[in-house]
Amino acid sequence: MAEFVKLATIHDLPDGGMRAVEYNGRRIALFRAGTTIYATDDICSHAYAELSEGFFDPDDHTVECPLHGSRFDVRTGRPLTLPAFAPIEVFEVQVQGDDVLVRVA
Repeated sequence: MAEFVKLATIHDLPDGGMRAVEYNGRRIALFRAGTTIYATDDICSHAYAELSEGFFDPDDHTVECPLHGSRFDVRTGRPLTLPAFAPIEVFEVQVQGDDVLVRVA
């Protein structure tokens, strides 16, 4: 079973911000909307592009791929616009004190 690992602190993510981290050779994008942190694959499911280089809208919880403009719901990983049709993986997040913990396989 996957364990929670510390990937950042709450101070690493300004409200409405995002950043990428690497864990075990995998890029994971972290997004902050108010007091809630989301974690997803950082790579678009359509073509190789780093979602953390795109546009995050904390009001509708979406990230837009910088390459072709596909939008994904960071809560579910579901693609909302083409050309992406496959979801991205999402990870469970816990905040303990200032630490952002993510359950990563």
